[in-house]
Amino acid sequence: MDAEPKSSSPNPNATGPHCASDRWGGDGDSASTGENPAAAAARSVSLFIAEMTSYARYFIGAKVDGFVATGRKIAIYAALGVVGLMVGAGMLFTASFLLLHGLALGLGRLLWHQQWLGELIVALLVLGGTALGIKIGINKFTKASRLKTEQKYESQRIQQRVEFGRDVHERATTQASRSAK
Repeated sequence: MDAEPKSSSPNPNATGPHCASDRWGGDGDSASTGENPAAAAARSVSLFIAEMTSYARYFIGAKVDGFVATGRKIAIYAALGVVGLMVGAGMLFTASFLLLHGLALGLGRLLWHQQWLGELIVALLVLGGTALGIKIGINKFTKASRLKTEQKYESQRIQQRVEFGRDVHERATTQASRSAK
């Protein structure tokens, strides 16, 4: 055989003892030892699978750690949001209390310096206004919901008339007149 034997010097591009050129017979180890290249390739499959498994674990670990870090950020921002909500609610409560207390004191001075009377009138106005607002809100919500439901069933009856030539109400009155005879 005229082929020159390859040197057994390490591959200058290799980065470790089990690099790709070693695995696939790139530096001629199997040729110098006289080993069958197919057997060498079959033996290197387990090394390749172990390497790919290690890379997959590394990738999955990095992804999981990324999700954990994102979860921590979400938890921190949620906690800050709750604290901010509590501070904001406290500020609104305090401002409302001071405003209503001031109105009650001012009204009490106008009403013969009777502080209790001012407080009573302001409390009744606030509670009455709240009750009125709730009643108006519920009425609007109920009316809008009822109107939406009526429109839904009216559109179904129109669709029935288009498809069948009559709707559920016409069918019911026809059935009732037949059963009355």
